[in-house]
Amino acid sequence: MPVKSNTEDWVLAIRVFIKDTLGTSWQIRESKGKVRLGIRFKNGERSYSNLPYKWQRSNQGKIRDFIEQVHTLHVKKKVGIKEAIERVKLNAPKDEVKKANKTDFKLILEAWTKWGEYLTTQTGKVSESTFKKSYGQTFKVLNNCSTAEDVDSLLMNVGQQHESGCRTRQQNVRRVAACLRWSCSSKGKFILDPDIWTPPVEGQLGDFIGRKSRELQIKSDNPTTPISDEDFQLLLDSMKEKLNDKNANVRAQAEKWDLALRLTRVFGLRPIELQYLQIRRNGKDCLWCIYPKQTSNYATKPRRLFPIHKNWCEDWKLIEKVRSGAPLPSMKTGGGQAFGTYFRFNKTWNKLKEEKGITAYSLRHAWAVVAHEKYNLNAAILAPAMGHSVEVHNRSYSRWYGEKYLEDIFENATMS
Repeated sequence: MPVKSNTEDWVLAIRVFIKDTLGTSWQIRESKGKVRLGIRFKNGERSYSNLPYKWQRSNQGKIRDFIEQVHTLHVKKKVGIKEAIERVKLNAPKDEVKKANKTDFKLILEAWTKWGEYLTTQTGKVSESTFKKSYGQTFKVLNNCSTAEDVDSLLMNVGQQHESGCRTRQQNVRRVAACLRWSCSSKGKFILDPDIWTPPVEGQLGDFIGRKSRELQIKSDNPTTPISDEDFQLLLDSMKEKLNDKNANVRAQAEKWDLALRLTRVFGLRPIELQYLQIRRNGKDCLWCIYPKQTSNYATKPRRLFPIHKNWCEDWKLIEKVRSGAPLPSMKTGGGQAFGTYFRFNKTWNKLKEEKGITAYSLRHAWAVVAHEKYNLNAAILAPAMGHSVEVHNRSYSRWYGEKYLEDIFENATMS
């Protein structure tokens, strides 16, 4: 009983044509979504070349014509096979070849979805919540690039949607490039054609990321300033008016933000981490952060939080308030952004922001600097307590280490 072939009828038709017209030494097969021509020469050598057409029914006639022209140049006019293929490419209408290679943009969006499944489900490199929220912003940018016809135009379109050289632009370009790289590999089962969509290596994305403007470079060179204890107290004092407001809603919001300020400063939290606090019992009630921040290089594990200064934690009964479920403000719009929105009319906040560059992260930075300078704790201890790597810690905070801190470190290290 004959075995039924799974080969599509249009492929069988081309193969019959090639066999009958050009001989059995000429064959075609699919290779990563494109047509691959194989030729066996009389001396036993073989040649393989990808043709500029996708492996699909609509290109059936073009594939036949292309191969027939190559055969004529090579066999009858004695042109080398590689040169023959290039000549036919040049003679073919550019719009025709371009149309034949054009990828349906839905396939790129599908590749992004499958890449997300690979990162979150198969490898666990990125949490589902992070992919949905943070990577979701990149997906919105990618979705605006449907006119891109090759990797360069796609990455350029991704980049141009944000200021040249800015962190968001860097992040989006690198994420899309990583997705393309995966989709053009065996891990991604060659969802996308490698000849069209393989991106430059990581170190060669500069043209798409762009250079920072002078203003942005100045901003980058002057990172967020840690807030001093004195300025922090001024900020708390500025809350008193709203805490005593006649309007109950105003008072309720003020109470949430007053607690948010104290928790963020005392425990060195990222603003977003206010949504991920938990009390655990270890002989006594301890505050933990279970924020699931994950990147390709570092995974944040649940961590116990330690107060700086301890007397503030006790005087303000912060552990008790978290345990009792005291309400905190929502951080759905992004932690730092939420702080900025609420305090935009606060005169003390605006003055500190204008004169000293204070932001929401100034509260977290202050925790690290005080821990270094006042309590002489080193990066190996503080990094896991803050939920990041030692490398990130040193890069972020080394510029704020005081001379006294360094002096004590070297003195302790060299004691006999």
